Amino acid sequence: MSKKKVLCVIPARLGSTRLPLKMLKSIDGKPLIYYTWKQAMKAKLPDAVVVATDSKEIMEAVTKFGGTAMMSPSTIKCGSDRTAYVAKRFKAFKPDIVINLQGDEPLIPPAAIDKTIDLLLKDSKLVMSTVGTPFINDADRLSPNFVKVVTDKNGMALYFCRSLMPYPRTPFNKHIKHLGLYGYRADFLQKYVTLKQTPLEKIELLEQLRALENGYGIKVGIGKYHQLEVNTQDEFDRVKALIEGKKK
Repeated sequence: MSKKKVLCVIPARLGSTRLPLKMLKSIDGKPLIYYTWKQAMKAKLPDAVVVATDSKEIMEAVTKFGGTAMMSPSTIKCGSDRTAYVAKRFKAFKPDIVINLQGDEPLIPPAAIDKTIDLLLKDSKLVMSTVGTPFINDADRLSPNFVKVVTDKNGMALYFCRSLMPYPRTPFNKHIKHLGLYGYRADFLQKYVTLKQTPLEKIELLEQLRALENGYGIKVGIGKYHQLEVNTQDEFDRVKALIEGKKK
């Protein structure tokens, strides 16, 4: 059996409602997108990493630090749609598995990327995968900026939510934070992006709910992954301090 080819796509658009131009915000002299790309490059299982963008500025920044980037239409608003657009047009090889790693994940552990891929490599029946990690503080646990996931006994996602879930009617502190990356079978990804947005997806603004609402399963790998995505200025400041603090 030939080795499955894996493409990691990092969608990175210039516009951002909560933090304008965040992909180009500087950390230690390099743009935010550089650190997400760098973590992806450290992962062992992707055969290639490409930034999918709608911005010439991001394209130039990625090229400058030695990465590969591909342009995609500015009319695309969803990360999975941008990932699918680039994956379909990628020329170096035809991917069997596609990873959608959000560009605002500068601290994503390479092991989390490899885990997402490995879930699909080990089970040919799976069409989609992701990862989660236990929350380490109550502030993040209660914040709608951090998505929670609950699974069944086999590790398949039951639901993703911005609210605290499950609700601790009895004492409970083992909530799982969803990390911002997804793995897809390449053919399923192209089918997935043709599906209409679903009611819960629109309410939560969580595109992975489109898969669940259409009856497709998502396997969730749980591990201890230190991660902090960047949605707000406060989160950017935290990431900047962590990255620059390591340099001192």
